[in-house]
Amino acid sequence: MDFDHIDTSNEMVKNIIKTSFEVFSKNEYKKASTNLIVQKAKISRGILYHYFKDKETLFDYLNFYSLQKGVSEVNDYIDWDNSDIIKRVCELTKYRLDVIAEYPYMIEFGEKYKDHIFKYANPTELRDWRERFFSHNVDYSLFKDELEIKKMLHIIKWTFRGLYKNLLEKPEVTVSETDILNLKEECNSYYEILKNNFYKGGSDDS
Repeated sequence: MDFDHIDTSNEMVKNIIKTSFEVFSKNEYKKASTNLIVQKAKISRGILYHYFKDKETLFDYLNFYSLQKGVSEVNDYIDWDNSDIIKRVCELTKYRLDVIAEYPYMIEFGEKYKDHIFKYANPTELRDWRERFFSHNVDYSLFKDELEIKKMLHIIKWTFRGLYKNLLEKPEVTVSETDILNLKEECNSYYEILKNNFYKGGSDDS
């Protein structure tokens, strides 16, 4: 499906997308009605259908856009020359925090409807991207010799994931710029803790 005509810099379009992520995240697909969307977005049904011809098209776009933000755009955010995998996961987390600031329910939507989102992606390309993230130019010799890399990666991912999961679990997601800045600082703190404990030359290295 061609979505080239959708301009996310248009504030009206952005409002519709932002509201739709919330409605679809909080409701099963059948109950996520366009009535709920227009009411919450405070727009007319005519305006909604001007940009998206029906509910199915809107839902398809949300899946497409989630993939674009979650994979395509993040490629430009990551410093692929940095061989520090903890730093890379930290930077990815900061990117996701920026996404939450812009679209508070996008990541929750992505987790709920991931099977639909993957329809817009080549499974091989997604697998290759994930492998690249954890292997391209990554120096695993930085880790202390006695540590199991696989287990350490799980701990790293769970630690940073917790930063934005706490936001998503709030009854109402209202994220301020200050919230995001504080969480990014917390992200930096976790990075230092993990680096000092997992890497050679860290605080616990004898």
